[in-house]
Parts: sequence; C-alpha cells; structure tokens
Amino acid sequence: MSPKTVVAVERARVLEASTSRRDDPPPVAQEPQVITNTGVDEEVPPELLQPENRQHLADRSRQTASQALGTKRDRETHAPRTREQLLPLRY
Repeated sequence: MSPKTVVAVERARVLEASTSRRDDPPPVAQEPQVITNTGVDEEVPPELLQPENRQHLADRSRQTASQALGTKRDRETHAPRTREQLLPLRY
C-alpha cells in the first residue's frame, strides 16, 4: 500500500469510530408512559392515565352511559309499535 492509502485508511477508521460513538445514544432510564389526553372510546388502560384524567374519564363514561339510556328511553316511548301505526310511514 502506498503511504497515501495508509493515511486514508487510518483516517476512515478514526472517522468511523467517532461517528459510531455519536450514533449510540447514552443509556436512558425507561420511564413508564403516561397518557394525558384520551377519549372515552379509545380504550386506554386506566393505569396509564394520570389520576385527574382517570377521574375525568370515569365521569365522562358515566355521563355518556346515562345520556345513551335517556335517549333510548325517549326514542322508544315515541316510536310506533303496531303494524297499523307503521304502515302510513312507508315510503
């Protein structure tokens, strides 16, 4: 090998060693994932939520359930139930 080649190879080794050290991030302690913003229908496990969000989600799911029951009850009382009542509504 020529002296220029030896110098180039050595320079490449040094460059590769320095970049590989930069590419490896320092070890980081793994923190548990905490979800701060979620909806009722996203089915996120409650243990991943912060305490105030857990309470809010519980309140929202209770509220949604009570509203669903109320609207179903309202809809059923006004719905026609007999065939004679349904026939005029045909189109």
